[in-house]
Parts: sequence; structure tokens; C-alpha cells
Amino acid sequence: MNPSPNILIVDDHPLFREAMALVVTTEFPGAQLREASTLPAAVECLTGGPVPDLVLLDLNLPGVHGLEGLAQVSAVTPEAPVVIISAEEDKQLILQAINAGAMGFITKSAPRERMRQALRQVLEGNIYLPPE
Repeated sequence: MNPSPNILIVDDHPLFREAMALVVTTEFPGAQLREASTLPAAVECLTGGPVPDLVLLDLNLPGVHGLEGLAQVSAVTPEAPVVIISAEEDKQLILQAINAGAMGFITKSAPRERMRQALRQVLEGNIYLPPE
């Protein structure tokens, strides 16, 4: 695992991007972070820069329905693992996301320690599912 991973955070809420950045940099002090607030900005970031070690993708971005965002990100950089981040906690949706290629699913209500554990697990090449 890269001790200073390159991570793209895609979320339309600046405060949540900031919170995720804090979780990432606490767990991986040398992490290189990029942020995008829309799916088109994320796609531009992915096509214009190095392939990230991890993409943290909000499920409910404006103008994006269901798992469209995951499909688009995976189409642009199939080698980058994507973890869905969502306020949704529906088991069916979580399974659909994993079946569609997500390497993990983190609920926005998860405690910080669980988020850090999920990031580490996915960066080590494993799939992360919420314990519940």
C-alpha cells in the first residue's frame, strides 16, 4: 500500500469534502488530495491527472441518478478503486453498488474510526462493506 496515496474526493458539499480530507490526512499524513464538487469536474480531474489510488464518490451528486456516477468514473479510470459515500443505508443499494464495481460503501453516519478502517482496507485491495 502506498504510504501517501493519491485520493480524489467527489462530493457537492464543501463541509463534507473538508471532513473527508481530514479523515484521509489523519490516517495518511502524506496523502495527495484532489477534490471535485460535480461529476463532470471529477471526470475532468481523472482524465487530466494521475490515476488516483482511491476515489471517494458521493452517491447523490446533483444531476446524477443512482449508480451513474460510479459507471462514469469506472469508465474513465477502470483501474482506480471507487468507494461510494452516501447518507443512504439501504442494504439493497449497498449490494447494487458493490455489484456495479464499487470497492466499498461508507455511510455518512459512520464514525471516523470506521471510515479510516474502510479507507485502509480498500487501499490494501479489499472490498469494504458496512458492518450492519
